[in-house]
Amino acid sequence: MNQPTKSRPFGSRQAKLAAVGTGVLLVSALAFGPAAIGAAAPPVYPAAEVHKPTPIPDRIILIPTTTPATTQRVTWRAEATADTAMAQILQAPRALGQVQPAAGAVTDVRASASTPVNTTLGYASTYHTVEFTGLQPNTRYTYRVGDGTNWSAWTDFTTAAAGFEPFSFIYYGDAQNYIDSAVPRVFRQAFADRPQAKAIVNAGDLIDSANSEEQWGQWFKAGGFIDGQVNNISIPGNHEYSGGLSTFWRPQFPYPDNGPGNAELKQTVYTLDYQGVRFIGLDTNYQSNATLMAAQTAWLEGLLKDNPNKWTVVTFHHPVYSTTGTRNNPNVRAQWAPLLEKYGVDLVLQGHDHSYGRGNQVAARKSATVHNGVPYVVSVSGGKMYALNGGENWTGNGAEVRSTSQNTQLYQLIDVAKDTITFEARYANGEHHDGFVIRKNDKGERTVNDIRTPENTVGEQVIVDKTSVRRLETLKVSAFGYDPGEKVAIWWREQDDEARRGGAWNGRNGTLIGYEKADELGRIEQTVRVPVTAKRDATYVVYLDSQHQKITSPAITVTK
Repeated sequence: MNQPTKSRPFGSRQAKLAAVGTGVLLVSALAFGPAAIGAAAPPVYPAAEVHKPTPIPDRIILIPTTTPATTQRVTWRAEATADTAMAQILQAPRALGQVQPAAGAVTDVRASASTPVNTTLGYASTYHTVEFTGLQPNTRYTYRVGDGTNWSAWTDFTTAAAGFEPFSFIYYGDAQNYIDSAVPRVFRQAFADRPQAKAIVNAGDLIDSANSEEQWGQWFKAGGFIDGQVNNISIPGNHEYSGGLSTFWRPQFPYPDNGPGNAELKQTVYTLDYQGVRFIGLDTNYQSNATLMAAQTAWLEGLLKDNPNKWTVVTFHHPVYSTTGTRNNPNVRAQWAPLLEKYGVDLVLQGHDHSYGRGNQVAARKSATVHNGVPYVVSVSGGKMYALNGGENWTGNGAEVRSTSQNTQLYQLIDVAKDTITFEARYANGEHHDGFVIRKNDKGERTVNDIRTPENTVGEQVIVDKTSVRRLETLKVSAFGYDPGEKVAIWWREQDDEARRGGAWNGRNGTLIGYEKADELGRIEQTVRVPVTAKRDATYVVYLDSQHQKITSPAITVTK
């Protein structure tokens, strides 16, 4: 077995020589750099040159269709005419280059649209769209785009499965600022953590100035090759509007035209089903327009009421519950939140507030770590930060904020399985910030469970229907936060001094009632009979002991 080469000690002759050599290089750089000889600083490379289009395709991005198992849309930018813009596609081969595809393996597809956009840098950027059809479900394909002579690199994507299959997707809040410097590391780290992700959801404010060619160029550079192999699901924020929707939006993002039907909402309000998840995008930039809000509200309810998918994810920009400043979106909250709760939407992904906030309605809380309502999340991926407001917009409207963060950039990893969705927010450096697991059974019942910690798996979390009982009387006991099928020991024990002090319970004064297994939602519901040995006027607790939790009920007094 090969052993790693050991580094020489710094005191060795070779190390000293290396250090001297390095010092020489450093001194040379300092001595002969422009600042040292009085030369002017290098000029800023002009944005018009940085982002100028050429015949070589760039800004390549996958855009989902309503039939992602058999079709795929791609857009790109290049100096090419409508007559020459095209793509080639084949089932992903083992090799390309010297190995040429078999005859007939490659299909040529002409662009279905070529749209020039006048830019702020003095030239037009032309965006081309192609749609691949007749694809096989759950199949890896290789494609490239170009003009028949000038091509992009070959890039791979995989079509959706025809039915439900587990998959992952990534969610970002506002990129918007420092797109060329601070945002790329967030996008890269997220992809490094979930290279198999099938989609990226952006909750608006991708850029700061709606029609800035420079900023759109920076945004595409930040995503790089990732955009060409992962489907993008974006909705516009307020910064995608300036006297109307950005002129770049529809040429770059030709999303399904299946919204409410209003011209203003075309391809900013849309829906698609992907492997058992219904994604719904809404446009909150019209929250003061009664007509367009009503149209979206009616359309949203129709999609939620008639939904063949087990899971539903809704995204829009302005949050139901604001996390920063005195912001407030009462029309969004009044019109959409009741529908989100009524139809059991599984995730609401939002932006706008340049901070992190995650919470739910107070009425949905079932225990210290579990609720059965809608998780509302606000996040930010860019370098512009706002201070948190203490959660007033949550608590003032019947909600609670469970996790917050300010002065941080984040990305979110979301893993969809048959009976669970696992959500994790991580900082730009990859460290964990927040997480929860959604469990849902086939009846549509759901629990939302905070990620377990040593602190949140102990204490008074068992619910009882009464705290005053008689011997042999029954009481109902319930608890949450378990793994499905987790074995739980149910104890009746005296609330002694040791327990009140938080010490480890040693079984003294305890009676084992029995064992129970948590159901598919991680829930225990059991009827407990007060033992005949219980002492009058004494206080007891129901204690639940399992692999993952050691929790108790409130004090229960035996009256007779």
